[in-house]
Amino acid sequence: MKLSRVTHCMLLTAGCRAAYVQFQDCSESHDSSSLIPESFRASVERGRDNFDWKFDLIAGLTKRNSCEADLSDIVPRFAVVDYGNHTPFISGEIVNKTCFTSRFLGSRSKFTIATSFNRSTLLDTYKTTFELRNSDNTTLSCVRAVLTPAVPKAIRLLGLWLPIITFTLACLAACWPVRQSTKSTTKNSLVARAIDVLAYIQFIFFSGALSLRYPGFFQPLVGLCGWSTLMLPTGVVERGSPYARSGVEDGIYEHNGTITGAPGLELLTQMTGSPTKSRSWMNTFVLSLIVFLFLYISSYITHRLKHGETSPGSCFANFRSQFKTQYWAVVRLFLSCFMLPLSAWATYQFVDGSIYGYENSAMALIVLILLSAGFYWSWSQDPEMASLVMQGPGSVGRNSNKGHKYCALVVFFLMMLRGCILGGLQTYNSVQVGLLLACEALHLASMVYWAGFSHFVSLPGILSMTRIALFSLHIGFLPGVTDHSGRMLVAYIILCGHLAVLIFVFSIPTAFDLIKLAFSNHPCVISDVENDRGAVAANASSSGDNNELAKYPLSYTSRSSRTLLDMIASRETKLFSHESTTTISPELLSLFTRTVQGEDKLSQVCEVSKEFTGSSSTLVGSAESDLDIQPATDISPDSLAAHLLSNSNTAIQSIPTSHDLDRPVNEYFISTSHNTYLLGRQVATRSKLEGYVEALSRGCRSVEVDCWNGQRGQPIVKHGYSLTKSINFRDVIKTIKEHAFAASDLPLWLSLEVHCNKSQRDIMARIMVEVFGECLVTEPVPEYTKTLPSPNQLRGKILLKVKMPQGGNPQDSEQEDDDAANLDLEQNGDQVNPDWGVQIDPGIPQSEQNGPQEDLLQSLAIYGAGKRLPAPDAIDTHRNFIYSISETNLKKRINKEHTLGLTDTQHMVRVYPDPSRVNSSNFNPLECWKHGVQMAALNYQTDDFQMMLNDAMFAGSLGYVLKAQPEPKQIRIAIDVLTAKDLPGLEGESPLYVELELLLPDMSGQTEIVYSGVNVFGDIQG
Repeated sequence: MKLSRVTHCMLLTAGCRAAYVQFQDCSESHDSSSLIPESFRASVERGRDNFDWKFDLIAGLTKRNSCEADLSDIVPRFAVVDYGNHTPFISGEIVNKTCFTSRFLGSRSKFTIATSFNRSTLLDTYKTTFELRNSDNTTLSCVRAVLTPAVPKAIRLLGLWLPIITFTLACLAACWPVRQSTKSTTKNSLVARAIDVLAYIQFIFFSGALSLRYPGFFQPLVGLCGWSTLMLPTGVVERGSPYARSGVEDGIYEHNGTITGAPGLELLTQMTGSPTKSRSWMNTFVLSLIVFLFLYISSYITHRLKHGETSPGSCFANFRSQFKTQYWAVVRLFLSCFMLPLSAWATYQFVDGSIYGYENSAMALIVLILLSAGFYWSWSQDPEMASLVMQGPGSVGRNSNKGHKYCALVVFFLMMLRGCILGGLQTYNSVQVGLLLACEALHLASMVYWAGFSHFVSLPGILSMTRIALFSLHIGFLPGVTDHSGRMLVAYIILCGHLAVLIFVFSIPTAFDLIKLAFSNHPCVISDVENDRGAVAANASSSGDNNELAKYPLSYTSRSSRTLLDMIASRETKLFSHESTTTISPELLSLFTRTVQGEDKLSQVCEVSKEFTGSSSTLVGSAESDLDIQPATDISPDSLAAHLLSNSNTAIQSIPTSHDLDRPVNEYFISTSHNTYLLGRQVATRSKLEGYVEALSRGCRSVEVDCWNGQRGQPIVKHGYSLTKSINFRDVIKTIKEHAFAASDLPLWLSLEVHCNKSQRDIMARIMVEVFGECLVTEPVPEYTKTLPSPNQLRGKILLKVKMPQGGNPQDSEQEDDDAANLDLEQNGDQVNPDWGVQIDPGIPQSEQNGPQEDLLQSLAIYGAGKRLPAPDAIDTHRNFIYSISETNLKKRINKEHTLGLTDTQHMVRVYPDPSRVNSSNFNPLECWKHGVQMAALNYQTDDFQMMLNDAMFAGSLGYVLKAQPEPKQIRIAIDVLTAKDLPGLEGESPLYVELELLLPDMSGQTEIVYSGVNVFGDIQG
C-alpha cells in the first residue's frame, strides 16, 4: 500500500467515549510558537436543544519544551457547520490545562475545552474548525474536525445485537432437527440462508468502513459495546509503523491498523475486539483455525448422528474414514463464510507494496496460498460444492453438474477478489469502489446465467441486487461528488437499507421458519433421499383418488423417471380395494400380475418379500386360473412395491451378449482403465481404493497401478509429481483381489507403471504372489505355444503388464530379450523355457530363488512384457509385447503410416490419454478400435460421451469383445420410446421424431437416411 498517495484529510484519528472524531491539522505553517495537534478527542452530553461538548487536545511545540512556554492567555473558539447551516463563531472555555513529559515523546500540553453546540436541524453531525488564539489574535493551533455524537443507547444496542440475533436465528433454523415434508431443497435453503446472513454482515462491515468518515453503519453506533468501536485506539504513530515510513510522523492517531476508513480488520478479529497490530496476526490465524476445527467436529458429530452405528468397534474402525469424508464439506463451509475477510486481511498485510518487505507479508502469502489451495481441492473433489452458495440443487437450470461446479468457481473467486480489493486498495477509494461494484455486477450476472432469470426472485438474487444498490450509493462519498451534508444523507440511507435487509429479508422470515419448525409434528431427521421420496409419493397421490400404490413407501425415485412413475402409479390400481391396505392376498396379486402387469410367468414377489420378512412362502404362477390357486401367505404392500422397483422388474433386461471366447486374447478389444486410482483430476486430487472398486464393478478388465518408492521401504501408489495423495500398494492389491471378478470372471490385466528401486520392485512382486495366489499367472499355459491363450483359458486369472527396460544398460538390454515370451517353444518338449516366467515361492528368500541381477517383477510379466510402440520396421515378429502409445502419437503414427504395422503378429497395443488432459477427460476410443487397438485406456471417473461409447461397446460382454471381420450388412433398428418429458406441442397433430446417430468406423458408405414420425396418438407417419 502506497501511503504517499494519502491526503491528511483522509487519515483516521481517534474516537472517544461518546462521540466520533476525525481531525486534521489545518495550520498553514508552523513556527516556534505553534502548537502542533497530536490528539483531538471529544465527549458529549445530549441536551434538549443543544449538545454540551468537552474536548481533549494534546499538542506540542516545535523544538521547545511546552511545559516551559507561557500558555495562560490562550482563548479557544469554534466555527461550526451543521446540516445545511453555518453557525457563527462559538467561544469555548479551557477548564483544565496540564503538561506532561514522556521519555519517548518529550513534553506535551493537554487542554480540556468545554463548549455547547445547538442541535442540528436534521442530522446530528457537525463539521467544525477549532482554533487556539493568544491575546494578539494569533492562531497557535488549528484543527479541522468532523464530530458525530453517539446515538442513543437503544439504537446502539440494536446495532450491536440485531446482526448477532439474526445470525443466531438463521443458524438455529439451519440446524433444527426436523423431518421435511417438502423437497430436500428446503433444508439446503435454510443452511444457505445462514451463510447469506454472515456474508451480508461482512458486507455491512466493509460497506460501513468505506464510509467511515461519514455516519455509516459504523459511525453513529459509537461506544465500547458497538460494532464500530472494535477499532480501539492504540496510540500515536510509532517509528516502526508503515505510516511513519511513508512520511506521517506526528499529529495522527493510529487506529488498530486501520487507515482512510477502509477495513484493516477482518470479521474474525472484529468479533473478538482484538487489534490487528503487526504482532497480533495470530489472533486472526488462530481464531480461524479454532472456527475451522469447530466446524469440523460439528460436521462429524452431525454425520455420526445421522449415520449412527450400534457397534462400538465398527464406530472406532470407521472414525478415520468418516472424519476424512467430512473434510471437503467443512472446507466448503469454512470458505463460504470466511473467504472474503481472510483474503482482505492477508492482502492488507502488504502495506508497503513489496511482498517480502514487511514482517507479516510471508504469513499473508501463506494464508492466500492456503485459501486458494483449499478452495481448489474442495472444488475439484466435491461436485456438490455449490450447494452452499445456491438455493438447493435445482437452482441451476442449464447443466446440473457443470452448472453447479462452475458457478461455485465464479462465486468463490469473486469472494477472494473482493477481499483482495478491500485489503489492498484502501488508499484508492475511487478505484476500490469501482472494482467492488464491478464484482457485485459480475456476481449477479453469473448467477443469472447459471440459474436463469428466476434468480432475481430468489434470496441470493435479492441480496445481490440490494448489495449493488446500496454499494452504488458509496459513489457519493468520493471526493467532489457531493458536499458534506449530502454525504451524511447518503450514509444514513445506506444505514437504513442495511437495517431493512437484516429485519425484513433475514430476521422476520427466519423467525417464521423457526415457528413452523417448532410446531412441526415430525421431530426426527431423515436423509435427502427420503425427502425426495416423500415428495414424489405426494405428487403421485394427487393423480387419482384410488391410487393406493402412492400410499406405499418407495425405495427409489429420480427426476428422470418421474413421468414413467406417474404412468405406473395412475394405472388400474382399483384392483386393491380401500380395505386392502395392510396385506395383499395371493388371488388379488395373481389378478394384478396378469391384468395390469401382463405377466404369464411365475411372479417373484415373494422372493423380494423374504428380504424383508424372512418368509419362505412361495407364489403360484399367474398363468393358472383363479380357481386353481392354492392358499399362500399374504404379502405386504411394501413387498409388492419393492418388487415393482427391483432390478428383476425393470423395463430393460440386461442380458449378457454371447461371444466366442476361444480365440487368442490379442484378438479381442478389452475394457481398459487409465490411472484407476484417481477419483477426479490428474493433479491435486485424491488417490482412493474406491477407484478400483468402481472400475471393476463396471466390468473393466485392465486397471492401472502407478508404483513409487514409499516410506519405510514399502511401495505406494500415486500419480507422480502431481500433488496427489498416495495409497499403500498392498491395500491396492488386496482391493483388486477382492473385486477382481465381481462383475466378470474373464482375465484381468494389471498395467504396472513402476518407478521403484530394485528392492521395492521385489517387494511388489512378493506382495502380488502372496495376495493373488493361484489367480496370478506365473508361468505360460503349456497348450498355447504358438498363439496367446484365449479368455476362456484364462478365466479367473490375473496377468501383469510390466514395462521392459528400453536400453542404456547392457544387462537390461539382454534381460529385455529374455523377458518377452518366446512363441517358438517346442510343443512336445518336456521342459519349459524360463523366458516365459518363473514359479515363485514367497516363503523362500530372494537370494535362494533368483540371481542377483534377476528382476523378480519382470519375470511375472508372462504375457505382458511392455514396451513403447517402435517404428514399423522395428517390430518384433517372433515374440509378443504389449506396446504403449499416447493418443497424440497414435494420431501421428496413423497419419504418417496409415497403419500400426501389427498385422499377423501376437502383439497388443494400449493407448493412454495425453498428460495435457489434467481434467481427466477422455479421447475418442472409436479411433483406436477401428485400427485394432486392444486396450483404449479411459478415465473411468469421468462420465463423458467417450465413456458412454466405451460402456456401449462392452455392454453385456464381460469386458471382452471379439474383433469382428468387416461384413457389409444392412441393419434395421427398432426404437421403443418408454417415456418422454417436456415435449412441446403435444396438443397438436404434428409428428414427433427420434433422431439417431450411428457411430461407425467408416461412414463413407452410409448415405441413406429414412425419417419416420409418430404423432401423439401413436400413428406412424413418414
